[in-house]
Amino acid sequence: MYHFGDRSKNNLKDVESKIIDICNETIKHYNFSVIEGHRSLERQKELFDDRKSQIDGISQKGNHNYLPSKAVDIIPYEKGKNPFDGSQESELMFYKLYVEIQKASEKLDIKIKWGGSWNNFKDLPHFELA
Repeated sequence: MYHFGDRSKNNLKDVESKIIDICNETIKHYNFSVIEGHRSLERQKELFDDRKSQIDGISQKGNHNYLPSKAVDIIPYEKGKNPFDGSQESELMFYKLYVEIQKASEKLDIKIKWGGSWNNFKDLPHFELA
């Protein structure tokens, strides 16, 4: 069984309890880290300016900007593999993580959306409440 490190635990502290429940269920079966939960509007604008988000944090709030946050960004861990190297293998890691998150959300009867399934902007680490 896997467990969260201090960084993941800290990143979950200002997140909606339903998402925390899904993450806690998933970590029992699949290794991943929570890289961001709640984010400030300033951080949102920074990600928008870097073209890593389509929400600017000025005219519109994203699901990360609420307290508690209605979204998390998570990354899978597989020994010896880099989830951000741009390869098909790294993308497959995110799809495997999606499957595990989906199993947990179904078990807990919590609806969740994945940024990897969006048509106009793929955000593989992003999960939010539906």
